[in-house]
Amino acid sequence: MQPVCLLNADGGHIKPTKERVVLVVRKSGTSLRNIVKMIIAELPPEQQSSFLETLQSAGDGTQSRDDQKQQLLNDLAQVIREEALPVEADELEKELVVCLPNFFQDPYMRKAHFLGDNTVIAEIVDHIFAPSNAKDRPDQRRVFVDGDLPLGGMDFVHASRLARDAIDLIELDPAVNLPLAIKIINRNLDRAVARTLSFSGDRVEELMTRLRSYLKTQGQELVLLIEEFARLQGIDRALLQAITSQGDDRQCKMRTAIAVTTGFFQSVAETAYMRTTHIVDMDRSAGRAEGRSVTKASLSQFTARYLNAVRLGRDGITQWSDTAAPGDSPRSKCDGCRHQAECHAIFGEVDGYGLYPFTPISLWNAASRVDESMPDRLNPRVLQNDLLVEVLDNFAPEIATGKFPPFKLLEKLGGIIELPVVAQDELENRDPQNFQRWAAFLELYDGTGAIANLDERLRAAFEVPEIPGAGAAKPPEPAANTSVTQSPRQSTASKEDLAIAQWVAGEGLDQTVANNLRLLVFSAVSNAIDWDMLGLAKASFVGKTGKPFQTRSISFDRQTTQVGSEMAVQLVIPGDLVRNATAAAALQGVLRASKEQFRWEFADGEKMLAAFLDCVEIWARSVENQLRAICQPTPQWNQAAAATELLCVGAAIGGKIKPDGSIADMIDAAFSVNWASECASTSQDMRSLYDKLTKNREKLVGIARSQMSSMKGGQAGPMLNPGRILGPIREFRKAKWQLQLQPPDGETRDPAKLYLEVRDIIATAAASEMTVRQSWLDEMDSAFGETANRAGIITALDAAREAVAEAGIGTSNTGRALGEALDSFRLVYFDDSVSAARALGKEVDAVAALPHFGRGRRNAVEAGTALVAAAKAFLDMVDQNIGATSQSLDAKHDALAASLDQIDTSLAAIEADLVAMSPSDGESVDAD
Repeated sequence: MQPVCLLNADGGHIKPTKERVVLVVRKSGTSLRNIVKMIIAELPPEQQSSFLETLQSAGDGTQSRDDQKQQLLNDLAQVIREEALPVEADELEKELVVCLPNFFQDPYMRKAHFLGDNTVIAEIVDHIFAPSNAKDRPDQRRVFVDGDLPLGGMDFVHASRLARDAIDLIELDPAVNLPLAIKIINRNLDRAVARTLSFSGDRVEELMTRLRSYLKTQGQELVLLIEEFARLQGIDRALLQAITSQGDDRQCKMRTAIAVTTGFFQSVAETAYMRTTHIVDMDRSAGRAEGRSVTKASLSQFTARYLNAVRLGRDGITQWSDTAAPGDSPRSKCDGCRHQAECHAIFGEVDGYGLYPFTPISLWNAASRVDESMPDRLNPRVLQNDLLVEVLDNFAPEIATGKFPPFKLLEKLGGIIELPVVAQDELENRDPQNFQRWAAFLELYDGTGAIANLDERLRAAFEVPEIPGAGAAKPPEPAANTSVTQSPRQSTASKEDLAIAQWVAGEGLDQTVANNLRLLVFSAVSNAIDWDMLGLAKASFVGKTGKPFQTRSISFDRQTTQVGSEMAVQLVIPGDLVRNATAAAALQGVLRASKEQFRWEFADGEKMLAAFLDCVEIWARSVENQLRAICQPTPQWNQAAAATELLCVGAAIGGKIKPDGSIADMIDAAFSVNWASECASTSQDMRSLYDKLTKNREKLVGIARSQMSSMKGGQAGPMLNPGRILGPIREFRKAKWQLQLQPPDGETRDPAKLYLEVRDIIATAAASEMTVRQSWLDEMDSAFGETANRAGIITALDAAREAVAEAGIGTSNTGRALGEALDSFRLVYFDDSVSAARALGKEVDAVAALPHFGRGRRNAVEAGTALVAAAKAFLDMVDQNIGATSQSLDAKHDALAASLDQIDTSLAAIEADLVAMSPSDGESVDAD
């Protein structure tokens, strides 16, 4: 027996004979179950039944795919539970073996994560039962990885208690426990697959022993060819054991060729090295010159045979194989082709096998893009799947129609790498329609990064048009099959240049590079705008927080952080009007220039400067258009007019605008810096409104001046432009101070938000203030009379104070309070406030009366109110004291009268007593 372990085996030359049974396990078109059935089928019928009965118990004919997935989960849980750990296993490993089965048997986890179509469980079930296809053929063993175990969030919440115990155990130290859990699952996976297949490893070994014994009786040998050992996952180790077993004289001779991935081979390397006669490591030999490194010549030699096989097709290869002797090479499909001589001269050939549609250079360039291991080694699978399949299968129509190589192929192979962005821009300037065709052609078939016309014959073969003004490319050097390492050409581009080149090729832009570019572009665009012509003040529209155009306004395509929707101006680079290559050249140039004190004296500096100026002009125009859209008056909305109206409202409430003031007076008052800190109004609503306007006065002035001033050097001049401000003021007066503008829906920028707030409260505030003013006037008229004035009131109250004092009537400190109130009253313009209140009472519309609110003086109102209160208190006290004095006098008079009455009564009694004591007539009185 001579088993051979290969990384790529082809059973095309080994045919079944009377002396030889050949079993070929293909990469695709079969399943693990069908492979076992294929081996069983080689037994005589009477020996097949027991094995088929075992296999049939898997029930793939009766079970649905979901049932099969359920079965695999059950088997995986059970084999983990049954695992016999070594004595030296630690407590953590023992606990995981106990807990993990509960994880796979949890109903929620199954439904949410394991029974879906794109899960590792689904892949393994398909591997067992479903034939694979060319696109789904396995090239490695299917195993669990970290992401296959859901551990947190709502999964934990919905899991059963036992499953949560497993999650808790893993989460105690995920860095250690999760890899151990994955290791436990994967080392039991083969047994679970075998159990789901209902064909254990022992049965596999028994089957192979039985087959070899039977073939021995038939005088035959067994040749087993396995294109990909991963196809046998689940029984692979048992089969490998059977293959590498020497057996005895009762078993036939067996030769085996196995293609196996490096990872799995390393896990069985000890067994393989001991039991195999030849090991061919394709990583070390495929496509290499003398086994050392890959060269253009060795790569061409390796690939030419694949290209010839494609041309021959399956039928051609089969026909050749039927008659070929060991060591024979297939015939070249190019033989007999009428284009052979010309084609080989243009594209090259190796041993008569043409390289079309490649050349040695294009093959090297393309292979280097798909296989990162080149030139140290070549991965044949990558070459086949990522290059040859793409070119010969996916882009075959382009080859047939003369549109090869298409730009889409170049994008799949990594995009533009060698052509500098300046060259890309130059190439696109020459013919935008052919730019992508030229770029793909030069990148793949030249790769020097230069703009040049390649061999005319090569261009004609692909119908690539000539590049106007470009010179001829240097003829390529013959591909030498030397062992000297051919390293990729080292790029001299800076990190920033590479980042920009990758960005323009379709990747995201490095954040650090983006931030540096944003500052440079912002400065250039801001300075490129003609602010005088635009009629806007630069300082009001360019800057940091709150300004329409900020550094944050600039973003780059495919940038992770995009401009927020709240930004008034948004500039996306490169934008719709700038070509990618032009933008890349401009950005690379400005970064280089910024490091050279903005001198553009470097390679391709002039071209980059021209590209930068072109870009800045377009970007500045975009910003200008957005600023115009923001500031452009419409019948419904005008930023500057809205700001001016609010300024006029504030100036009126603050007393800066008289009721009969002119338009000029209104403008002077609105833009005056001497607004009073407090307004004359006394209602809380009106005072709050005035405070709001005062707080935003500078911002409103800035908005109005930035759009209504005469500009000079991008700065607002001291003079307002009459043509811009007179109209809005005139309309506002005509509207009788009503705020009638309407900002666009969703507009929250200044002054729209403030305008809406003021518009919503001004009528209420005006009505409230009018009510307060009228109430005060009624109070003054009631207290002092409608014709009273300040002088008369002061004279009357002073006289009252003197009269009371002269009468000696006490006032209990109300007199002093009245005196203090009079002192304050003497200092205010009471008469003017009363006149303003009377005039206000004649107005029907409270908002139209705004200028009248400023005429009243709050100190006069407060002083008048205080005087009324003090005078009332004083007079009330005087009346009270006069009444008390009168009552005292009446009481004294009543007491005197009572005394007199008492005296009269007493005298009458005495008189009566005297009468009673007098003698009768005739009686004499003795005298002692």
